Amino acid sequence: MKHNKKRNTAFLYECLLKELTKTIVRKQANDKENVISIIRENFSKGKILYHDLQLYKSILENNDKMTSDFSKRFLVETQIDFKKINRKSVFNAQTKLISQINQSLGSNVFKNFVPNYKDIATVGTWLNSDSLNAKSRLIVETKVLQILTPKNNQKKEMRHIDNLTYQTFIQKFNETYKRSLGDNQKALLTNYIVSFSDNGLGLKTFMNEEISRIRENLSNMLKKNNLDEQYRSNTQKVLDKLDSFKKQPINESMVKSLFYIQDLVEEMNNGH
Repeated sequence: MKHNKKRNTAFLYECLLKELTKTIVRKQANDKENVISIIRENFSKGKILYHDLQLYKSILENNDKMTSDFSKRFLVETQIDFKKINRKSVFNAQTKLISQINQSLGSNVFKNFVPNYKDIATVGTWLNSDSLNAKSRLIVETKVLQILTPKNNQKKEMRHIDNLTYQTFIQKFNETYKRSLGDNQKALLTNYIVSFSDNGLGLKTFMNEEISRIRENLSNMLKKNNLDEQYRSNTQKVLDKLDSFKKQPINESMVKSLFYIQDLVEEMNNGH
C-alpha cells in the first residue's frame, strides 16, 4: 500500500511545525515568521486544509475510551465527513501549500523527522482507501482501530478550559507560590488559555522559545566553576526534563511542568 506523504494533510502540517521549531532553536527570526505565515494562511479556521486536518486529528489525538463497536462506527462517520469535504479542493490546496514550501522554505522541509509518521501515514492510507482491494482495506482499518484503542499509560491531551477554570488554575498556583507570577509564567498561562483560538500555534511557538531560553540559561550556569556537585546534578536533571518534552505532545501536564521549571530557574538565577 503506497502512501504519498505530500498528499497527507497531517504530514504537511507536522513538517511545518518541526520546521518552526528549528527556526526558533536557531533563532532565525525571518524564517520563523515565514513558517508561521504559511501555517496561518493554510491551516487557520475556515480553510479547507484546516477541516481536513481535523479529521486526521480526530483519530490521531483521540483519547476517549471507545468500545470496539463504537470505534468502528466512529470510523464510518469519519469517512462520511472526509468525503463531504471537496477532495479536489483539498488537492488544489495541498498543491498550493507544497509549492509555497518549496519556494519559500525549501524541499528539505519534507525531510523533517515526524515521530508519529507511521500513524499519520496509516490514517492517510485509510482515509483514501477506496482504491484498495477488500483485503488491504481491512488490514489498514485494523491498524487505525489500534490507534484508536487507548493505552493504559496514555496521557490526556490538553483540554481547553473556560474562564472559571482559568481563575481556579491561577489561584492554585498563587496559593502554592505565595507571591505574584513572573512575567514568563504569565505569558505561559496566557498562551495556554488562548490556545484554542489559533489551533495551539501560539502556545507551541511560545513553549519552543521558552524551552530554548531556559536551556541556554541552564547551560550557561553549568559552565561556572563554583558550583557544587549536587547543584550540577539537579541542573542536569532539569535539562533532561526539558529534552524529554521534544518526544511528547503538548498537554496540560507539560505546561504545568514548564511553569514550575520557570519558577525554579528564576530562583536559581537569584541565588547565583
